[in-house]
Amino acid sequence: MKREFERAKKAVESLFWDTCYVEIFSEEGTDWGETLHQKGEGDYFPCRLTEKAVASGENGLLAEMEKVVILLYPAEKEIKAGSAIRVKKENGEERSYFAAGDSQIFLTHKAVGLRRRDAV
Repeated sequence: MKREFERAKKAVESLFWDTCYVEIFSEEGTDWGETLHQKGEGDYFPCRLTEKAVASGENGLLAEMEKVVILLYPAEKEIKAGSAIRVKKENGEERSYFAAGDSQIFLTHKAVGLRRRDAV
């Protein structure tokens, strides 16, 4: 059973052609009770950026289109809601996003919705 799981996990991760950089922030409490957020070392790992165009409504004669962007990444990695993420696509194109919420956990990988950094 464990062998089949490892095979399935490896098959999913073989589709991770892109590279992610996730900025990591740490919280540090001060003596006067304030919480400071410090930017720390980031983490690079393989991932897969997926995009799907969906019609979000109609504006007169034209339908408005919206992209749903989801990032698939290894199960042992962690991306917290609101994290800044840079994705380098397989073709060399680089994009900046924010994690739009908590990650969805699957047996072989995790997935998180993204929002374009320049659109926020």
